[in-house]
Amino acid sequence: MTCSRPLTLGWTAAVLVLALAAPTALAAVGDYDCPDPSKVYYGHCKLFQRPAEVDADRVYARISEYQEILRRGLTAKDPQYHLLMKKATQRFTEAVKKMAKAKKHDLVAQTGSVRKARKKAKDVPDRTQDVIQKLD
Repeated sequence: MTCSRPLTLGWTAAVLVLALAAPTALAAVGDYDCPDPSKVYYGHCKLFQRPAEVDADRVYARISEYQEILRRGLTAKDPQYHLLMKKATQRFTEAVKKMAKAKKHDLVAQTGSVRKARKKAKDVPDRTQDVIQKLD
């Protein structure tokens, strides 16, 4: 005859070990929530503790390649649009990364897309001006 009790304890211990070893499962209980990953410019929307927000429109308005798109009235149908937009996006991304590393943020998202999950959490800082300063 085999006793099923040790098997039950074994499964319980295994589940406990997996739960403790899985930080992604615990990330949902953090101080912040970012439900829309499409609005994240840097970092991972499920694994972060020090978020920042950026108004991408204000940053792009300061990028020369994007200003040229607007000045020339280019649209997605124009080949030059895609070349200039690629350069503008690269500059935006690099500036966001530089700012995040300098300010020690592990997530940078669009303004309004990070919510406090706990009342004790600090307000999410707006780092738009810091990103503008990092543009080359």
